[in-house]
Amino acid sequence: VAMEPMPEEQQTLTETSIEVVDGQTIMKFTKIMKEPGEIEITTGDNTFLYAFGSSAAYGYHAGRDAFDLNPSISFEVDIKVGDEVCITNYIMDRFCIDLGHFLDDDTNRTLVNPEHHSFHCLLDVKQCKDSGYLVLAEKDEETGMHCLGYRLSDTDAVVEAGLAAGRKGYCTDCTGDDTKPTHGFRATVKGKVIELGDGSNGVTGTPVLGEIEVLDASIKCTNTIVNPVCMDPPPTEPPVPTPSDPNKDCTKEMCENRLSPDLLLKYQVNVPADTTLEVCDGCTVSMELIYNGEAWVSIGFSTDGQMIGSEAVVGSTSDGAVKKWNLVSKGAVAMEPMPEEQQTLTETSIEVVDGQTIMKFTKIMKEPNEIEISSGDNTFLWAHGSTPNLSIHTGRAPFELNLASGTSEELTVPNKSAWLAHGIMAFLAWGVLVPFAVQASLLRDLLPQGPLWYKLHRAFNATGFAFFVVIFAIGVAYTSKEGGTHFQNDHQKMGLAMFILAFFQVSGGVFRPHVPEAGEEKSLIRKGWEVGHRVLGVALLACGFWQMFEGIELYAIKYSLSESSENSLGIAYWVWIGVMSALIVVGGGFFKWKKFSQGD
Repeated sequence: VAMEPMPEEQQTLTETSIEVVDGQTIMKFTKIMKEPGEIEITTGDNTFLYAFGSSAAYGYHAGRDAFDLNPSISFEVDIKVGDEVCITNYIMDRFCIDLGHFLDDDTNRTLVNPEHHSFHCLLDVKQCKDSGYLVLAEKDEETGMHCLGYRLSDTDAVVEAGLAAGRKGYCTDCTGDDTKPTHGFRATVKGKVIELGDGSNGVTGTPVLGEIEVLDASIKCTNTIVNPVCMDPPPTEPPVPTPSDPNKDCTKEMCENRLSPDLLLKYQVNVPADTTLEVCDGCTVSMELIYNGEAWVSIGFSTDGQMIGSEAVVGSTSDGAVKKWNLVSKGAVAMEPMPEEQQTLTETSIEVVDGQTIMKFTKIMKEPNEIEISSGDNTFLWAHGSTPNLSIHTGRAPFELNLASGTSEELTVPNKSAWLAHGIMAFLAWGVLVPFAVQASLLRDLLPQGPLWYKLHRAFNATGFAFFVVIFAIGVAYTSKEGGTHFQNDHQKMGLAMFILAFFQVSGGVFRPHVPEAGEEKSLIRKGWEVGHRVLGVALLACGFWQMFEGIELYAIKYSLSESSENSLGIAYWVWIGVMSALIVVGGGFFKWKKFSQGD
């Protein structure tokens, strides 16, 4: 009922028909592309809509969507060296194409969602810039992935145009203002074909454009020629370690475990003649880690599947070193090499052979003051980077492996819901209720005269403290359940200190000195209590802000959140805290100044 037929004089379609053939409804027509008083259809990019119903009679649509279409794009054309080309689409770096997901966001597949590719990843990150750039073609309907269009020979021209097109901020080198995008660099590229592709369905299968101009995407191409190179989709399920052949004896030959599509672990348990596999005194394990590419690689040993507190053997072809490291916090810089007396690895090597990085070593399974490797079940970690130099990992996961049987499975860190509830309730307590309590006091002039501000102040604080008791109980209970040590790290120690101080703060509010009657001087005890109550309240609120952010980082580490997810959550958190703090500081300061200026 929301459609109106155009007037008869605008019914200019020709060669019209609609019929049902073999169960399919087929509609045909020919339309003039430029008609007075109507939306023009161009030979370049157009935005179309489609819709269909569920019966022959007009009614609600059963399906609808918008799509872009350039009717001038020619597919499967004979492209030759020297051809001049114009194409509009997303710009993508080869590194993220090969990786399969964005370096700073492993939740988005590169060729499926190029609009989510950050300018930071595309333009700031060295390995992305050094890998070179391509302009994509339209999506392959079968795979849902963008095909590849052309390789671009002039990296500097792409970077220069991208920095001008992106918003400064997360992209540190971008120069655009707040009207510019932060993700999805779409551009019109003009150039001349200087080299043809090699016929493969990968990056090297695309022709190379030289003498390129990288222009704003609003500049339309009058004609586009492209032979799209459509890559095969990656596995849809996350990789799960593939166990070795159960018929193999892992004490006599190398057993294999496929940790990811690009990473293979080989190992053999070396059992001395004077012991057994079950006792395994003096046993060593020989390992080979084989990665499809040139990058640093690592195999770690853990008690809980988390990075912090674990140990690892890390190899890099940049210096040829294979050493043992302690993992003390998150990130490559948070690794510390073990002391020289603990560098007991033997038969170490790392090299690149036929494009594969191969690290080998033999390690004593039971070493003093190190995590023991047993002949039975073990919790291991794997990780690798994207370059030989130690930097952020581009792939990582914990897994369990029984060295004797070869059985292996992906490791899931437990109690995620409990720790998520711990974090959400902490935010409600210290990010919402307690700031509201402070604001009820400082901004009381905005409320009706009377005790309403105090009732709100008391209710918000009481509810916040009740939440805090539950939060504290969850933390203690699940730390015990997971076999952890209580009040060991900074987050735990701060939580305990805040709990004690919050108890005294609430108790002080309940048993506060009385408010003086009208005309009565405040007692020294009342004045002292007011100062102490305010100072302790501000200190607790500041500690709460820090404590919550520390909790976000710990949760991200424990459950392997992507860098982009953690960053997005952190940004949203600090925006909220900034608003709450501004209301307290600016609002409270304003009303204090107002009272002072009025002589109160």
